[in-house]
Amino acid sequence: MSVTLGDRYTLEEQIGAGGMASVWRARDTVLDRAVAIKRLHARLLADPDHAERFRREAQVVARLTHPALVKLLDRGTEGESEFLVFELVDGEDLKSRIARSGRLDPRAAAAICAQIARGLEHAHERGVVHRDITARNILLMSDGHAKLADFGVARAEEAGHGLTRTGALVGTSEYLSPEQAKGEEVDARTDVYSLGVVLYECLTGELPFTGAGPLAVAIRHLSEPVPDPRSIAPEIPEALAVAVLTATAKDPDRRFASAAELAGVLEAAAAGRDATASFLRPIDQETGRIPRVRGRRRRLGVAVAGVLLAGAAVAVIVGTDLVGSDPEQAAGTTALLRIARVVDWDPEGDNRENPGLVANVTDADGATAWTTEGYQGTGDLARHSKSGVGLRITLESAAAARELVITSPSAGARFEVRAGDDATPLLRDELSGGTQTVDIPAGSPSTDYIIWFTLLPPGDGGKFRVAVGEVALRG
Repeated sequence: MSVTLGDRYTLEEQIGAGGMASVWRARDTVLDRAVAIKRLHARLLADPDHAERFRREAQVVARLTHPALVKLLDRGTEGESEFLVFELVDGEDLKSRIARSGRLDPRAAAAICAQIARGLEHAHERGVVHRDITARNILLMSDGHAKLADFGVARAEEAGHGLTRTGALVGTSEYLSPEQAKGEEVDARTDVYSLGVVLYECLTGELPFTGAGPLAVAIRHLSEPVPDPRSIAPEIPEALAVAVLTATAKDPDRRFASAAELAGVLEAAAAGRDATASFLRPIDQETGRIPRVRGRRRRLGVAVAGVLLAGAAVAVIVGTDLVGSDPEQAAGTTALLRIARVVDWDPEGDNRENPGLVANVTDADGATAWTTEGYQGTGDLARHSKSGVGLRITLESAAAARELVITSPSAGARFEVRAGDDATPLLRDELSGGTQTVDIPAGSPSTDYIIWFTLLPPGDGGKFRVAVGEVALRG
């Protein structure tokens, strides 16, 4: 027997379900059109928090009208139950598309995520933060358009009393921003982080972090940098790889300043253009830092100490040291090699090359950097009575490094990689001006590797120097 809600909407089949609600395909008998009905689970009707969150979703979504956001059409009640009526999006969700087809063509991935970024720009301008951007919540239409759904845990800027219980974190652990995992205040840049994770998933066909449960995954988002997606798919354009790494920076101030800025970069990539120069910011040579981006911040106080996922709460102990988790990531046949220390290396000079900035190359923040000293007149270090300067990396144990992953804005700088004190280079290459992975020829295990810069590009003040944001070795 068919069920009709509000004397208007006839339920036809259930097409989805989550921790809070089920979603049904239905027929609007007044306008004779297909719609989607979202109904709160009966077992949650007596829970005032869930009922109020369901009502608040209608209030939040009602203020949003954008082609990339699923549109709310109506709200009604049937007995003690409430329901929401949305436009019906015929197609599949992005998660299913990736599961069915594998990683997407880079330009297609950029186009999908650009649309969602524009939808988020619209929501953020109206004070709404989604807080649960996932591939499952992105719906793909047959005409190529993408729409973001499920604002069930969204927060509005002027919301007074938070619905999230003190110490409760709302979201999906695989896409959580570090500030969500730590229980810090949440703003629009949380959505930028999560969309960066979605972009990574589109480009590689897999998530950056997995684990034994939601807590383990949340800890990895908190303590580990998102890997360069080119470690999985080397053919990914540099602009998109840098976009992923910028969007998923651990420090919100190091991410894109807004969803609009991310959208512009993705739209350029979808069109086959590189817009990385529009968001790569100059490094302060004195501090080794990229100036912080001070966008308009919509802070929404959310204290957290648990993960609410699929209706289950998993406790997170606030204040626990989370840095000790294993950072190794599988990437083909290589994994990150554990670094014991990094020092500046200038044995042919005064044995000092900005040692105070060296820690920046292993701080998991590509927006901080070590720089060489500034050299006058020429960047050819042979003209300065030395063959080069650089960084000496000491591993916890001897290993045969197979890849160098280096982030640097210093395009054109020439460098060598050496094993220990052997003056014969393992390789010679040139910095591209972003994040790049350089293959290291097979060799004997070594505890020490040297990145040796021989030609420096021009920098500020007429001086020649190199800046390095992050380095890692794989083997």
